[in-house]
Amino acid sequence: MPDLTFEKSKDPHPLPYRIKVRNSGVSAPFEGKSFVYRLPDGQWEKDFYNEWFAYPRDMITDSCISALIQSANFISITSEDSLMEADYYLEGRLLESYLDRRNSNHLQSVLKIRWMLIQYQSPKRGNSSDENWARTYEEITPLQSNQVEDYVASTGTGLKKILHQLIMDLNQQISSKLQQ
Repeated sequence: MPDLTFEKSKDPHPLPYRIKVRNSGVSAPFEGKSFVYRLPDGQWEKDFYNEWFAYPRDMITDSCISALIQSANFISITSEDSLMEADYYLEGRLLESYLDRRNSNHLQSVLKIRWMLIQYQSPKRGNSSDENWARTYEEITPLQSNQVEDYVASTGTGLKKILHQLIMDLNQQISSKLQQ
């Protein structure tokens, strides 16, 4: 995996909100640890010899928490199992994660994640979908070779790009709430 360090916000004052990152969900075909390959003619294959060292849902959740903490854009970032209250919940869902082998001369890793930001609703306030925000991010990264190490590295690069964009979008989305 590439370096998943993120730049700290240039703003010395974080936004006054607490975000709790919920455990990520994963679409069924990609929920195991095995690598998934997309082959020509609509075929898919799982590689039971090469696999992720941890479940993708856990790696995505942990990477997201780490990226948000490093960005220092918010006063608090916690995981779902924290007892700390939150102003917002962030839910991720891995929609696709595979090595595209349909063209052997143009291998690429595909990573697609949907993130949803949900404002905490106390029972007194009710629930309003106007206060929810969702966005799907997709990164398609070319591979240098058919080696497993290249697939892992390119997937990590894709995840870093997605998390970087997510941080910018969350900052913009939540900042706009302060101005309302």
